[in-house]
Amino acid sequence: MYFPDLYKEKRPYGVTAIKVGWLDKGKPYPKMEDKDFNKLANLILKLEEIGPGVYTKGWHDCPFCGKHKSSTQFQIQLKGGKTFYDAPEMIIHYIIDHGYLPPQEFIDAIMNYKK
Repeated sequence: MYFPDLYKEKRPYGVTAIKVGWLDKGKPYPKMEDKDFNKLANLILKLEEIGPGVYTKGWHDCPFCGKHKSSTQFQIQLKGGKTFYDAPEMIIHYIIDHGYLPPQEFIDAIMNYKK
């Protein structure tokens, strides 16, 4: 399933999900430069520490290489109130194996996240 980065999905009861990392074949995405790797390595560690917020059933195949992963999602309330970032667990694979560079807004929010 594809969503452009920072797409705001309106949900019931005034909830907004800000989509990040919902990539698909044929859709361009920002790629990191070598200097970004350490920053993104720290982002990956932080995401793994936070852990997925929603456990969904099923599997997802990477649209770029076919790697098979669970369809678990990170749903992390970072903006307060009824707004949260929504990212597939596959985002870690996209960063490591495909050089995906998430939006700076998302990186900053994750790096400043406190449980």
